[in-house]
Amino acid sequence: MSGYILCAIALFGTYTAGRRSLVNGIQAALTFGFFYGILRANFFTTASHFIFDAAVVGLYASRFKDLSRMFVTEGGQRLKHWVTLLMVIPLVMFFVPMQDPLVQLVGLRGHAFLLPFLIIGARLRREEFYRIGLWLAVLNIVAFAFGSAEYLFGVEHFFPYNAVTDLIYRSNDVGAANDYRIPSIFGNAHAFGGTMVMTVPLIAGAWVQKQREIWHKNLFLAGMLAAMLGVFMSAARSHFLALALLLTVATFSTHIRPIYRVGWLVVLIVVGYVVGTHQRMQRFTTLRDKQFVESRFEASVNTTLLDAMIDYPFGVGLGGGGTSMPFFLIDRVNMPVAVESEWGRIELETGLLGLAAWSGFLLWVFTRRQASRGDPAFLGFRLAWYGCLVFMGFGFIGTGLFTSIPCTAIILMLLGWIATHHTGEADQAIAAFRPELRDPRVALALRQRAIGHRG
Repeated sequence: MSGYILCAIALFGTYTAGRRSLVNGIQAALTFGFFYGILRANFFTTASHFIFDAAVVGLYASRFKDLSRMFVTEGGQRLKHWVTLLMVIPLVMFFVPMQDPLVQLVGLRGHAFLLPFLIIGARLRREEFYRIGLWLAVLNIVAFAFGSAEYLFGVEHFFPYNAVTDLIYRSNDVGAANDYRIPSIFGNAHAFGGTMVMTVPLIAGAWVQKQREIWHKNLFLAGMLAAMLGVFMSAARSHFLALALLLTVATFSTHIRPIYRVGWLVVLIVVGYVVGTHQRMQRFTTLRDKQFVESRFEASVNTTLLDAMIDYPFGVGLGGGGTSMPFFLIDRVNMPVAVESEWGRIELETGLLGLAAWSGFLLWVFTRRQASRGDPAFLGFRLAWYGCLVFMGFGFIGTGLFTSIPCTAIILMLLGWIATHHTGEADQAIAAFRPELRDPRVALALRQRAIGHRG
């Protein structure tokens, strides 16, 4: 019963917040996404698996008009066509009876359920990303507090052992003492580390903009510090590489003002000191083993993915190629095929057609026009571009890219943003089509201008 109550709270809470504004709905959904792992572990019922799903449904229902309304920019219209294609392919596969219907339903969720976050990201204006970044800074601090408590007192005080926490208790490979990787309030350590990495573009991008309140600057810095330390706590090596790339891009960005560069360097010094004095945070040093890195890459890319493409060109059915399956449905999977590659999973479940669609979409996204250096959102846009690119690359050597809660939602939202980067006139055009932002005096003129530009 407790699981159903939590789902109801997530659904109606997010719906109510979303009716107030799109940003409030996103903030509510991401909040439930952050706490999803620890709630599911401690309220161990079947319904608890759908807490985040309920929150996302509440967000979609509250902003249905925003999701279905016509875009006023050419990039937005093309994005909508891509999203439609990416959703239609797994929907068609759902009606091909290759797996148990419930297994295929879970597979459909893993391929299509979160894709509307691409549209949501494209609907947001720069100032709205500022508000989302501010809230993510708060959530990061909370996640860091829980992670620190687990680091000091033990994971077992926060996550009881059961079927959904089995991965957490099998991830005890940190240091000579075989300590646990820290999951904080997430479903596992990788979800913790990945989410922390992908919050950096939003928080850093908001931090360098004009601050609405003096205390916002300190909150942004604290949120970024929490994110960086959280990545080292999670002991996820791939996420360390992603963070290192983002830190390098931000450090050498010429758009950061001197005062912000000083604050950034202070954060890096603090992170370096903390990590350098705690051996448990240094699992990333195993990346110096070139033989291990090469064998891992070759096994996932050169063998598994290519074998899947050759042996199963039409796939094995939704849910049968590695989609994260709830414990109560694992025995229903018909002849499961395991691959250590997210792109291999997509090929196995949607065939070569699904893999080709995603390849075309990502090629389109990453070849779009980038923000100019004079744009206030330049740093956030650049970090989002590199962050999304490196996570797409990680899809070759691991799974979970499109089923990680709430990291996947953040990645898709950022992909939608960089595909339809909004500044100046485009921001105004969005406002003309968003009821809570609409100015009736200019709405008609902006719409005519935008449609004329498309024509």
